[in-house]
Amino acid sequence: GKQKVVFLGTPEVAAQSLRALIAASQAPDAPFEIAAVISNPPAKQGRNKQLQSSPVHLAGEEAGIPVLTPAGLLKKHEGSAEFLEQMSTIAPDLCITAAYGQFLPKAFLSIPRLGTLNIHPSLLPKFRGASPVPRALEEGVDVTGVSVLFTVFEMDAGPIVACRELRLDGSEKATTLLPTLFEMGSELLLESLPGVLAGEHKQDGHGCIIQDDAAASHAAKMSKDEGKLWFTENAKYMHNRVRAFAGWPGTTAEFMISPREDTEEKITVKVITTRIKRETGGAVLGVHSLKMNEKGDAVVVTCDDGSQIEILELQPPGKKPMDARSFWNGVRGRNIERARVGWSTGKVPGSAA
Repeated sequence: GKQKVVFLGTPEVAAQSLRALIAASQAPDAPFEIAAVISNPPAKQGRNKQLQSSPVHLAGEEAGIPVLTPAGLLKKHEGSAEFLEQMSTIAPDLCITAAYGQFLPKAFLSIPRLGTLNIHPSLLPKFRGASPVPRALEEGVDVTGVSVLFTVFEMDAGPIVACRELRLDGSEKATTLLPTLFEMGSELLLESLPGVLAGEHKQDGHGCIIQDDAAASHAAKMSKDEGKLWFTENAKYMHNRVRAFAGWPGTTAEFMISPREDTEEKITVKVITTRIKRETGGAVLGVHSLKMNEKGDAVVVTCDDGSQIEILELQPPGKKPMDARSFWNGVRGRNIERARVGWSTGKVPGSAA
């Protein structure tokens, strides 16, 4: 008979992987079938706070595959014991996870005969953890990629079955890079699956690349206040943060319209798309003043070190996202500056963060 695979995932990027797996499992000579899909429980979403099933949940249902939605897999979670019992009854040969969002305890990891495979959007051992794509962009890496690995008890530390590199040009944002990497990861998973099912790559590390823990870096979860841009650092860092935190939490900057006048107005603007105008610092007059670039398609902000970043797309309070020209027209010739701050993290290129 065919080997049984159980898929665990939650968001749209994982649903994309699940759909690719389902399609592959329907080929006449496929060595596996998808026995069940596991996803986070329906969550309240939108303004009317209606319960909505996750994209993975919907993709599983659509394909007529049984879907289980435990609140969590640890002892403290209600229904976890029943869930683990259901899993033992299904008796999967292999589990596959992609952005599932729940911790997998040893009691779960011991169930599938061949182990659990995970799609992780970084070149492990770099960027283990919750936010690999934003942290790689924040760091400004030239190359990233995706790894397919066995899940072990320690986060993202298991033996690597396969990985694939992707070169970056410096304009990618988290919102577009994450789906790209998951798409690559799905292809890589499908290429690796026959070997895993045949026992050529094993969870004990046989036929795999063992990670060098000493070279590992951690991609910590993001927090809301990381999205504030003060321009006290070099333009390169500002640009990389806009790319990294696109989507959530987003990046914001505070601007003063008609500063030091009676009509002074402080606005918080969402910064959506940027590019580096000048990476090297240097003395600049009117370091706080905003101006339009020569081409007229970007608002130029000068950082404390004299480096310059161009804002191409932004969103003023209560308005829709707009290009720099529309924003500048709305300022109607008034003086506009970035808010002054009396401190600086003093980060410049080449120095340790």
